[in-house]
Amino acid sequence: MVQADRGGGATASDFMGLFQQNAPWRRAAAAIQVFKLSTQFLHRSSDADLAAVIHDLRRRHIALAMEAEILVATTRCGNGIPGYTTTAVIKKAAERVAAQGGEIAYVAFDEPMTWGHFAHRACQYTTEEVVDNIAPSVEALKAVFPAVQFGDIEPVTDQTSGRLSEILRFAELFKAKTGKPLAFLQADLIWQNNWRPQLTVWKSRLHAAGLSYGVVIDGDPGDHSDLAWTRHAVQRYHELVADPTISPDAFVIQSWQARPTTRSPRTSQVP
Repeated sequence: MVQADRGGGATASDFMGLFQQNAPWRRAAAAIQVFKLSTQFLHRSSDADLAAVIHDLRRRHIALAMEAEILVATTRCGNGIPGYTTTAVIKKAAERVAAQGGEIAYVAFDEPMTWGHFAHRACQYTTEEVVDNIAPSVEALKAVFPAVQFGDIEPVTDQTSGRLSEILRFAELFKAKTGKPLAFLQADLIWQNNWRPQLTVWKSRLHAAGLSYGVVIDGDPGDHSDLAWTRHAVQRYHELVADPTISPDAFVIQSWQARPTTRSPRTSQVP
């Protein structure tokens, strides 16, 4: 899976060039199964740009996914906190994709347990309240795309040890409330922390619970060039692949950072 536009509405200047027929990522595209777009792009992009993305991904036989700011901001809290928007935004994004003949096959939630329940800045909802909060937006997506599959992304840092049991409880409550199981859970790592033991537990427990286990692959915020960022990401990919106790079912190539500044391949070779 690849996400090639950044949250917040900012995209690289060459982003739309990816969706031209002669775009120089044919070999990479052949290895990609899912291409993920942000809530902001699906909500705010021009009709022409959205149509170009949908039609080119279909031509390449790549499924479309949405990274959803699924939590709903209320008068109580949520404004200015990551992962929050409104059900109206989610509904409009889905309807815009459908209007262009597209289909959202997967929706990845943007850390609802972190920003709804765990984090100091969170709304301090109970897990039940998190599910109740997101349920209307989930129903809005299901109404447009009945076959859509849902999953979650949550961070793995030195502060997250011990959270997995409650996240799996969130998955159980989500199925009970919406009638849809969570299909996957993906780890967004802070690579400098002691992440390996947590991933070992994630893989074992997620498979036992019937969830696909994924890991976000990226570089570091301090990387001084796109090439340095890419080298870090490639190194981390190989590190995960080499260890069967943590190797994921899905690799998600994604960045919340200023790099990479371009999306189209260059001629530089990454060892």
